[in-house]
Amino acid sequence: MEPAGIAGIIGAIIGVIGAAIAIALLINRKGLVRLCNIDIAKKFNYAPGDTISGNVALTLKKPVKAKELSISLIGEQLITSRQESSSQGITLAGIGSSKHESTRTERVRIYEFKQPLDSEKEYSQGRQYRFEIKIPADILGKRPQTTGAIPFPVKWYLLANLDKAWAFPITKKVDITIG
Repeated sequence: MEPAGIAGIIGAIIGVIGAAIAIALLINRKGLVRLCNIDIAKKFNYAPGDTISGNVALTLKKPVKAKELSISLIGEQLITSRQESSSQGITLAGIGSSKHESTRTERVRIYEFKQPLDSEKEYSQGRQYRFEIKIPADILGKRPQTTGAIPFPVKWYLLANLDKAWAFPITKKVDITIG
Protein backbone atom coordinates (compact mmCIF):
# COMPACT_ATOMS: atom_id res chain seq x y z
CA MET A 1 0.00 0.00 0.00
CA GLU A 2 1.25 3.49 -0.82
CA PRO A 3 2.08 6.00 1.93
CA ALA A 4 -0.72 8.29 0.74
CA GLY A 5 -3.24 5.47 1.15
CA ILE A 6 -2.01 4.66 4.65
CA ALA A 7 -2.15 8.34 5.61
CA GLY A 8 -5.73 8.49 4.32
CA ILE A 9 -6.78 5.48 6.39
CA ILE A 10 -5.09 6.89 9.51
CA GLY A 11 -6.78 10.27 8.90
CA ALA A 12 -10.18 8.57 8.58
CA ILE A 13 -9.66 6.64 11.82
CA ILE A 14 -8.61 9.82 13.68
CA GLY A 15 -11.68 11.60 12.25
CA VAL A 16 -14.03 8.87 13.47
CA ILE A 17 -12.47 8.88 16.95
CA GLY A 18 -12.68 12.69 17.11
CA ALA A 19 -16.33 12.64 16.04
CA ALA A 20 -17.14 10.00 18.68
CA ILE A 21 -15.49 12.11 21.40
CA ALA A 22 -17.36 15.24 20.25
CA ILE A 23 -20.69 13.41 20.25
CA ALA A 24 -20.01 11.99 23.73
CA LEU A 25 -19.24 15.49 25.04
CA LEU A 26 -22.40 16.92 23.48
CA ILE A 27 -24.55 14.12 24.83
CA ASN A 28 -23.13 14.62 28.33
CA ARG A 29 -23.56 18.42 28.09
CA LYS A 30 -27.18 18.10 26.99
CA GLY A 31 -27.87 15.73 29.85
CA LEU A 32 -28.78 12.66 27.80
CA VAL A 33 -26.02 10.68 29.47
CA ARG A 34 -25.24 11.68 33.05
CA LEU A 35 -22.41 10.93 35.41
CA CYS A 36 -24.69 12.24 38.13
CA ASN A 37 -28.40 12.17 38.83
CA ILE A 38 -29.82 14.94 40.98
CA ASP A 39 -33.27 14.47 42.53
CA ILE A 40 -34.87 17.65 43.81
CA ALA A 41 -38.39 18.16 45.15
CA LYS A 42 -41.49 15.99 45.00
CA LYS A 43 -44.01 18.85 45.20
CA PHE A 44 -44.43 21.04 42.11
CA ASN A 45 -47.14 23.66 42.94
CA TYR A 46 -46.34 26.57 45.26
CA ALA A 47 -47.79 29.93 46.27
CA PRO A 48 -45.91 33.15 47.04
CA GLY A 49 -44.65 32.97 50.62
CA ASP A 50 -44.37 29.15 50.60
CA THR A 51 -41.11 27.38 51.36
CA ILE A 52 -39.72 24.96 48.82
CA SER A 53 -37.86 22.17 50.58
CA GLY A 54 -36.23 19.03 49.38
CA ASN A 55 -33.00 17.16 48.89
CA VAL A 56 -30.38 17.20 46.22
CA ALA A 57 -29.17 13.61 46.06
CA LEU A 58 -26.00 12.76 44.17
CA THR A 59 -25.83 9.43 42.41
CA LEU A 60 -22.29 9.29 41.06
CA LYS A 61 -20.62 6.49 39.17
CA LYS A 62 -17.26 7.72 40.49
CA PRO A 63 -16.02 10.59 42.69
CA VAL A 64 -16.18 14.00 40.98
CA LYS A 65 -14.07 17.07 41.78
CA ALA A 66 -16.30 20.13 41.72
CA LYS A 67 -16.13 23.80 42.69
CA GLU A 68 -19.62 23.95 44.17
CA LEU A 69 -22.99 22.30 44.52
CA SER A 70 -25.93 24.72 44.48
CA ILE A 71 -29.69 24.93 44.06
CA SER A 72 -31.40 27.91 42.41
CA LEU A 73 -34.97 29.15 42.04
CA ILE A 74 -35.26 30.78 38.62
CA GLY A 75 -38.07 32.57 36.80
CA GLU A 76 -37.76 33.18 33.07
CA GLN A 77 -40.13 34.83 30.65
CA LEU A 78 -40.21 35.03 26.88
CA ILE A 79 -40.83 38.55 25.60
CA THR A 80 -41.79 39.18 21.98
CA SER A 81 -41.46 42.70 20.67
CA ARG A 82 -42.37 44.13 17.28
CA GLN A 83 -40.12 46.61 15.58
CA GLU A 84 -40.98 48.73 12.59
CA SER A 85 -38.32 50.15 10.36
CA SER A 86 -38.50 52.16 7.20
CA SER A 87 -35.97 52.62 4.49
CA GLN A 88 -35.61 54.82 1.48
CA GLY A 89 -33.86 53.89 -1.67
CA ILE A 90 -33.92 53.62 -5.39
CA THR A 91 -36.11 50.88 -6.79
CA LEU A 92 -37.03 49.87 -10.32
CA ALA A 93 -40.09 52.10 -10.03
CA GLY A 94 -37.98 55.09 -8.96
CA ILE A 95 -37.16 56.63 -5.60
CA GLY A 96 -39.37 55.39 -2.78
CA SER A 97 -39.61 54.18 0.74
CA SER A 98 -40.74 50.96 2.33
CA LYS A 99 -41.74 49.85 5.80
CA HIS A 100 -40.71 46.58 7.38
CA GLU A 101 -41.97 44.94 10.54
CA SER A 102 -39.94 42.36 12.40
CA THR A 103 -40.43 40.52 15.64
CA ARG A 104 -37.80 39.56 18.17
CA THR A 105 -38.28 37.07 20.99
CA GLU A 106 -35.86 36.91 23.88
CA ARG A 107 -35.71 34.96 27.12
CA VAL A 108 -35.47 37.29 30.12
CA ARG A 109 -34.49 36.01 33.57
CA ILE A 110 -36.78 37.94 35.90
CA TYR A 111 -35.82 36.20 39.13
CA GLU A 112 -32.89 34.14 40.37
CA PHE A 113 -32.02 33.05 43.88
CA LYS A 114 -28.97 30.78 44.27
CA GLN A 115 -28.31 28.81 47.46
CA PRO A 116 -24.89 27.12 47.76
CA LEU A 117 -25.14 23.64 49.31
CA ASP A 118 -21.46 22.71 49.51
CA SER A 119 -18.09 24.13 48.48
CA GLU A 120 -15.09 22.95 46.46
CA LYS A 121 -14.19 19.33 47.14
CA GLU A 122 -14.39 15.81 45.76
CA TYR A 123 -18.05 14.74 45.74
CA SER A 124 -18.83 11.07 46.22
CA GLN A 125 -21.71 8.63 45.86
CA GLY A 126 -24.79 8.78 48.03
CA ARG A 127 -24.61 12.23 49.64
CA GLN A 128 -27.85 14.14 50.12
CA TYR A 129 -28.04 17.88 50.66
CA ARG A 130 -31.14 19.36 52.31
CA PHE A 131 -32.36 22.76 51.10
CA GLU A 132 -35.12 25.24 51.87
CA ILE A 133 -35.94 28.23 49.69
CA LYS A 134 -38.51 30.77 50.88
CA ILE A 135 -40.51 32.17 47.95
CA PRO A 136 -40.84 35.96 48.33
CA ALA A 137 -44.43 37.14 48.89
CA ASP A 138 -44.08 39.68 46.04
CA ILE A 139 -42.50 37.29 43.53
CA LEU A 140 -45.41 37.42 41.06
CA GLY A 141 -45.00 41.20 40.75
CA LYS A 142 -41.49 40.81 39.32
CA ARG A 143 -41.77 41.48 35.61
CA PRO A 144 -39.44 43.24 33.19
CA GLN A 145 -40.44 46.79 32.25
CA THR A 146 -41.34 46.63 28.56
CA THR A 147 -43.19 48.90 26.20
CA GLY A 148 -45.15 47.45 23.30
CA ALA A 149 -43.98 43.91 24.01
CA ILE A 150 -46.01 40.74 24.36
CA PRO A 151 -44.99 38.85 27.53
CA PHE A 152 -45.48 35.11 27.85
CA PRO A 153 -46.23 33.40 31.18
CA VAL A 154 -43.28 33.08 33.56
CA LYS A 155 -41.59 29.68 33.59
CA TRP A 156 -40.41 28.79 37.11
CA TYR A 157 -37.91 26.05 37.84
CA LEU A 158 -35.41 24.72 40.35
CA LEU A 159 -31.89 24.17 39.04
CA ALA A 160 -29.39 21.98 40.87
CA ASN A 161 -25.86 22.56 39.63
CA LEU A 162 -22.71 20.56 40.34
CA ASP A 163 -20.06 22.92 38.97
CA LYS A 164 -17.23 20.56 38.01
CA ALA A 165 -13.66 21.82 37.79
CA TRP A 166 -12.44 22.02 34.17
CA ALA A 167 -15.55 20.39 32.70
CA PHE A 168 -19.17 21.04 31.87
CA PRO A 169 -21.38 21.35 34.96
CA ILE A 170 -23.86 18.62 35.78
CA THR A 171 -27.31 20.12 36.14
CA LYS A 172 -30.83 19.00 36.85
CA LYS A 173 -33.83 21.23 36.16
CA VAL A 174 -37.29 20.67 37.65
CA ASP A 175 -40.21 22.79 36.46
CA ILE A 176 -42.50 24.13 39.18
CA THR A 177 -45.57 26.36 39.30
CA ILE A 178 -45.83 29.46 41.46
CA GLY A 179 -49.18 31.13 41.55
